[in-house]
Amino acid sequence: WAKKRHLIQSIPDWPEMPSGTFEHFVPPTQEELARILEVAQPHIKRAVIIATRCGCRVGSSELLKLRWEDVDWDRSVLRVHAARKNLSEPLREVPIRSDVVPLLRQWHNEDAANGIEYICHFCGRKLKSFATSWQTALRNAGITRRIRPYDLRHAFATELIAAGADLGTVAKLMGHTNVQTVLRSYQHVMTHQKVEAIEALPDLPMCHDKCATNDVMVLQ
Repeated sequence: WAKKRHLIQSIPDWPEMPSGTFEHFVPPTQEELARILEVAQPHIKRAVIIATRCGCRVGSSELLKLRWEDVDWDRSVLRVHAARKNLSEPLREVPIRSDVVPLLRQWHNEDAANGIEYICHFCGRKLKSFATSWQTALRNAGITRRIRPYDLRHAFATELIAAGADLGTVAKLMGHTNVQTVLRSYQHVMTHQKVEAIEALPDLPMCHDKCATNDVMVLQ
């Protein structure tokens, strides 16, 4: 990096590093999320619901920084303080689904009675991470494949794209300045989308009945 920008003259005996690649992860399915929510501890349930419905970065950079003061109840909007990597937009607003608002209000009422300011917390204490609790939730849900907490955010993007949301809107909701980041890192094309794409192909062109019969026999 320094040499390419002429900050230093040379790097002796230093190998050229390969370009970065993005590992492909399959986000949790709706069925897997339901199993996790059924057995998870309260703070994990909150993390799952907020990450998969608001697309926050899972961890201390965004999700675990959320306070109740970040919820605009009048407009049903969550104000997300963006991670440091997005300096151009330090704050973004994410609409809260209508079916999630009553749940958030229930949580807020519970926390207000105990003077708790953070939305995701453990017994009133601010969380730094929840890696151990997450693995416990997966195990109790009977899920053996690898699913990272960050894949909850992947699920948010995947479901939006599958529902037909345009990539610009998805990127905006997730706090990305580049649409290509969404395509490269988050889109997981689900099986039913692949089937629908294949079935959308036009029928095989058949010249006449005899030709069609022969072609079917060959395909079989």
